[in-house]
Amino acid sequence: MKYTKTGLAIAGLLSTVLWAAPSIAADFSAGSEGSGETSRALPSGEEFTFRDATPVAPLPAGEASRSLDLDEETVVKSFTAVGKSSDGKEVRIEPSDSVKKAIKGDLNPADRGGIEGESVDPLTKAEDASRQVFGNDDRVQVTNTKVYPYNVIGYLEMKNQEGEIGMCTGTLIGPSTVLTAAHCVYDHTKGGFVDEILFVPGLAGPDNAPFGAYAYDTVYINQGYIDNYQGQYDGSIIPYDMSVITLQDPIGDALGWLGYYAYPDLANFEANIAGYQSDKPPFTLWRTRCDVLSERVYDNVFSYDCDVVPGSSGSAVYAYDSSVKQRVIVGVNVASSPEIMNQAVRLTATNVEWINSLNK
Repeated sequence: MKYTKTGLAIAGLLSTVLWAAPSIAADFSAGSEGSGETSRALPSGEEFTFRDATPVAPLPAGEASRSLDLDEETVVKSFTAVGKSSDGKEVRIEPSDSVKKAIKGDLNPADRGGIEGESVDPLTKAEDASRQVFGNDDRVQVTNTKVYPYNVIGYLEMKNQEGEIGMCTGTLIGPSTVLTAAHCVYDHTKGGFVDEILFVPGLAGPDNAPFGAYAYDTVYINQGYIDNYQGQYDGSIIPYDMSVITLQDPIGDALGWLGYYAYPDLANFEANIAGYQSDKPPFTLWRTRCDVLSERVYDNVFSYDCDVVPGSSGSAVYAYDSSVKQRVIVGVNVASSPEIMNQAVRLTATNVEWINSLNK
């Protein structure tokens, strides 16, 4: 059985625009493994039938090292949160003071400079110890999605304004908050924001949604993703390719969520990516891991050769930080190119503060 908390019939976009002052959000960036009482703590829902969906393709990777030559005022404007609520209202949230400080470089120095020690996730290390890889594809199906962190990684289904159904991957980063890619929820050529979003944590097959499925409350991207589009996706828009989705239910209280951090000295770590991939059986979760070298880490993005295909757009790229014994999101999988490898938006200090301002 598959469930959703509420129906997904949504009215057309209203003309009302809600201007919201930045609120002081709780700090969920440390991550949580949940209450451990999912069967009792999760809200119940209504039955939902999965629909055929087209995997959303990653954006074409751009020149990673090319800097964005923007003045400070333009950058601040770029981090205005532009959103759409599930009842069709447009939402705008001005950049918080912390976002502005991060842009200016005025935040306090980070506690951790880089990922210290071995960055191999103990869970995947143990799982792979007895596994032999054949061929070039090193992806592994996650069959037990009820364990952390796979229970907080989920299937995203969206319907755009033309009635087309798409799918991506998202990750819980707070009690009611999912992190994914902006290009999963906003299409410049098809009316902007999608009309429907459903998040299914730990989906393991067409008849195996162990925690149910949940509708969204509000979806956000930043203004820079809209403004920097000039008829094509390139290196100027990829650094803004992030989205924060708030859900109608705080399912993370029971399931948990992944933490996230802006490492100023991010380099030489093992990246972990789990997502729903178009060349694998539908609705199944697959994971992969690969090394990210220092020469592939740039100011706003980083590149890697992990095996990812359409459907895994929006997947969290996370590392295991042995100094704090936590899995930490360091980027979002967004772009691909045979020449430049796959790319993630890097969680910079500014990106983290932008996420913090919306996380709840």
